Amino acid sequence: MRTGRLDRTKPAVIDEDMRQQFAKLGVTVAVKDDEETDAIAIMTTAWNSVIAFLECQSQWRVAAGLAGIVWLGLDYSACRLVLDDLQAPADTFADLRFMEDAALKVLNEADI
Repeated sequence: MRTGRLDRTKPAVIDEDMRQQFAKLGVTVAVKDDEETDAIAIMTTAWNSVIAFLECQSQWRVAAGLAGIVWLGLDYSACRLVLDDLQAPADTFADLRFMEDAALKVLNEADI
């Protein structure tokens, strides 16, 4: 399993491993053991699909009007270019569409 942060806007937690990485760069940082982590576990078999989804985060189609923003979905042609650039396996696009469906329900939650 690999881990990722739920909220990418929050800074990463500085753990011992990250402290050592900073030390190699000549930077001293403090380790905070008591800080809550928002790490999530991602199955190794899904890792490439999750990375592909995150790489496509700027490819959302939206419609704006008086009622606000409505998330329509991903621009598939642009996502195909991203997947080609990542040299993603063929089944990654199906995974991407599955994650898109789940994300749309959350993004358009006010309309549900």
